[in-house]
Amino acid sequence: MTPKKFAVLAMTGLLSVTAAASVFADTPMTADQAVAARQAAMKSDGKALKGSDGFTGDKAIAALTEVQKNYTKLPSLFVKDSITSKSIALPIIWQQFDDFSAIFKKGADAAAVGIAAVKAGDTVGYQTAIKTIASTCNECHNTYREKKDG
Repeated sequence: MTPKKFAVLAMTGLLSVTAAASVFADTPMTADQAVAARQAAMKSDGKALKGSDGFTGDKAIAALTEVQKNYTKLPSLFVKDSITSKSIALPIIWQQFDDFSAIFKKGADAAAVGIAAVKAGDTVGYQTAIKTIASTCNECHNTYREKKDG
């Protein structure tokens, strides 16, 4: 593992621990903590799903389990008005929070269906779940994320 990858993993772990400590201590997360925690969760999802079209067995289940876990907690990481200089979330999230949260529920449900499909040996069901999850990423980013230049 390269030093850069190690540093990224260490930082992600530290941010996750910090976020979890805030949640479990009943201390509200600061906007910076919320942004860092949700970005870490989304990066974790991206890493888990990279190449997922070809996953089978335990590898497919592990990827979908990670996505389901993150999708379940992500709405709670969008603390009211948690927009910082590092955030690309749009204020419309909090105006349409039920619709916003429904996207994550759809993705978490698709992950659960995908896990069941893998366990049943249903490749088509698994692939459909992966496509549904990808569509939730796009749906959310197209509506609730600031457009990147370039």
